[in-house]
Amino acid sequence: LALSMFALTVGGIYAFVATGNRSARVTNNFLQSQAQVRAGLDNMVDEIRWAQSVTAASATSVTLLIPQNTPFSAASPYTVTFGYDSTTDTVTRQVDPDAGGPITPGPAEPLAYSVVREDGSDGLAFEYFDAVGTSLGSAPDDDEFATIARVRMTVTTLRGDIHRVFAGDAALRAR
Repeated sequence: LALSMFALTVGGIYAFVATGNRSARVTNNFLQSQAQVRAGLDNMVDEIRWAQSVTAASATSVTLLIPQNTPFSAASPYTVTFGYDSTTDTVTRQVDPDAGGPITPGPAEPLAYSVVREDGSDGLAFEYFDAVGTSLGSAPDDDEFATIARVRMTVTTLRGDIHRVFAGDAALRAR
């Protein structure tokens, strides 16, 4: 009888510890995912704030011209594209170091991982606004690129059963 009681007690303690360990692991994984998504979004917002203009825009990517003499480009202007890679569910950053010149753009480098909506759709969305705050939608026309003054990014991350939505808003320089 004592051995049975001991076995039940040890089994209960083991189940409690195992559940706590599993919960801690899931929480830690999600917090790491959340931290890297926030860092990626912060980097995007910082660089967009220094942009002079938008050269291409869609619902899941934006290309910006960063002028010379900014904290990001002391030597020459460049273009940067922030986009969504649906095959790897990542937010990427790709730089063209001479803004369309002869130098080949670098590879798209991931900024954030596990970027996907609960339904499996694209986890990165852009919305564009003019100088007075009127929405130009998520896919402005080519002739509207010159009027884009603000960009809103929405990043959704999914890890296990937990999802979070992060948003950033950045006004272009001198707009």
